[in-house]
Amino acid sequence: MTERKCMACGAILQTEDKDGQGYVRSLDHHICQSCFRLRHYRDFKRVKADVDSAETAQFIEGFDGHIFWIVDIMHLNQSLHSGLIRALHNKDVVLVVNKRDLLPRSVSDNKLKQSIMRLLKEYNISIMEVIFVSAKKYATLEPLMPYLDDAPVAFVGCINAGKSSLLNTLLKDDQLSVSPVSSTTAGIIHIENESFDVYDTPGFIQESNLVNKFTDENLLMLAPTKGIKPMVIQIYEKQAIMIGNLGYIVVDPVKTINLVSYLPFKVKRVKPERAEVNLGLEHEFMIKDTEYRKRTWPTQMDRVDLEVFDVGFITIQGKLKSLETVMDTSAEVILRKAII
Repeated sequence: MTERKCMACGAILQTEDKDGQGYVRSLDHHICQSCFRLRHYRDFKRVKADVDSAETAQFIEGFDGHIFWIVDIMHLNQSLHSGLIRALHNKDVVLVVNKRDLLPRSVSDNKLKQSIMRLLKEYNISIMEVIFVSAKKYATLEPLMPYLDDAPVAFVGCINAGKSSLLNTLLKDDQLSVSPVSSTTAGIIHIENESFDVYDTPGFIQESNLVNKFTDENLLMLAPTKGIKPMVIQIYEKQAIMIGNLGYIVVDPVKTINLVSYLPFKVKRVKPERAEVNLGLEHEFMIKDTEYRKRTWPTQMDRVDLEVFDVGFITIQGKLKSLETVMDTSAEVILRKAII
């Protein structure tokens, strides 16, 4: 008997294990119970799937068509999964930069493109074009159409980059399951109609252990539906910036600097000696089971981003005497040249 897949997430449908991936009461159903509950009750606790990244990489390597590499502009470095990068070698790739609408319009696409291409310079990937889109705005997808008319297209990328959301908008249908939970797409889904021949693929997993400490409120907060208004803090002496109870950044400026938060929640400035006490207070953003470690960062560059995987990034503009972070041990933090 031919295996049938959930048309919303790609999981193989089965009737034996109620708690298992792809469970349905009857094989006559087209979507699994987890996707049904997600669609009708916003229950995204059950939709996290076990995915085989090696299988997805093999599909990409053998795919004869256009590759749309979907990256999340709020999590650029997190989008650079080594297995995905290897699979994209010798492929003609269209880089589709999603969630552009979350950043201010005052930031030019050309500047962002230059920053992204600088970031990708060390990787051997042939980028045919860089296209900025928003999964919520159909008009932004128009530059994709010539590729879609020309050949089959595979949508690939890391988890939560917005592949399924983009396809739903493109198809003007909510067929594919979308949630703040990583790995909602369980298997490769082929959608073919009069206009399109497209493939949705499971995301490559490059999340930190921090997601295990997120509450449902965290997941929703970190998936904003509106543009993020940057929070600018001018700093002229040594200060600590609280990132909820996730941790804090200690900056010691040479002169006055600007710190710009692109996080979807408010950060708070405190005196460094008060930072540890503040970790125990109530914040807008709170994670579970905290444990902290301190790190010291280089200060050669005068415009840098601190990207916290699964959370977002903060830009520091100006020269520093020192830069330290005290973050939850599960948080993965990278320092890069500022993209804005």
